[in-house]
Amino acid sequence: MYCTHCAKRIDETKLEAKSPSLSLAPEVGENTKIAYVCPRCGHLVHHDIDEEETKSLSRAAHAQIQRARNFFASGMGNVSVGIIALAISILFFFLAKKPSNQYQLVVNCAEFYVFLVLLIASVILLGVGGGLVFAGIARKKANERLLREINDRTFVQ
Repeated sequence: MYCTHCAKRIDETKLEAKSPSLSLAPEVGENTKIAYVCPRCGHLVHHDIDEEETKSLSRAAHAQIQRARNFFASGMGNVSVGIIALAISILFFFLAKKPSNQYQLVVNCAEFYVFLVLLIASVILLGVGGGLVFAGIARKKANERLLREINDRTFVQ
């Protein structure tokens, strides 16, 4: 199935999310036009979708949910490594306070330089990881909402 706006074939190769089975929404009338948005670019696919195209759009949404889960997992990995690097950098900060100098901070020793490098790396990892986590959560919620609306046949643009 092709998206009319981004002119790309919607990837529907990964099938891993569970769709909700309970339908609590009211039925849509005959005169209501059903329209769906492309999970990749967010624009309207087209009106009057037949059953096969609905299945294709559902598969594409499932693939996007899997990608969102991968973003979330990568982000959490970066956050974990960033927290570990931050803890080690704090240890090196305390090592930079030399007892021979009445526990004053010495800025021209190797421990202080390791502290700075690890601190910069941890800030970068925490920033990138946090961004990936929030991007994964947002994509997953949007595509799960699309799947729920496809299954309930309630998505009206």
